[in-house]
Amino acid sequence: MQIPQFTELHAKQLSTFLNTQSGAMSLTQSQGYLFGVICSPEPLEVHQWLENILPNTANDLDEDILFLFMALHHQVSEQVFELGYKLPAEFEYDFCQHWSAGFLTASQAYTHKLLASEQLDIQYKQALESAQATLSFFALDKQVIVQIAQQNNIDELHLCEQQYELMGDFAIGFAELIEIVALNSGLYTDEEWEE
Repeated sequence: MQIPQFTELHAKQLSTFLNTQSGAMSLTQSQGYLFGVICSPEPLEVHQWLENILPNTANDLDEDILFLFMALHHQVSEQVFELGYKLPAEFEYDFCQHWSAGFLTASQAYTHKLLASEQLDIQYKQALESAQATLSFFALDKQVIVQIAQQNNIDELHLCEQQYELMGDFAIGFAELIEIVALNSGLYTDEEWEE
């Protein structure tokens, strides 16, 4: 099965489809979610991640829509492991909010598991906590972000732009960080990682 290249047209089609599905993630949320899933030390099967994006409807997908999801997954995976994952050049709050929420949904389970490892050194825990907090920053309530800006005597937009820049930096190396942390946690072995 040849997975098509994910294009702007595909993005529009998938976004339109997701907007018609009750309880489904948005396209941007799906992108953040798939980024988190792809970086996971325990990759999910297609039906598992589809079920999280499209609750209760994933099993009844039209083949064309399934191909679009597979193309999106392939695109994100290629960016994570080959090209370097890049967020859009311009900061946009709505995009960040949805992307961070999707990422947080995907990454919480494995980051909690890794952080709970007694074998994991403190520097790895701190690096993982910092990366998790940065990439999921915009999933915070808007009022919390306003408070953080006020507490630091910084303009809210300036804070958001700084955080977005940091997100881009952390996104590039997040999969590598997860691999290093996972192997140092004692929960995973090199052999498991190569599978």
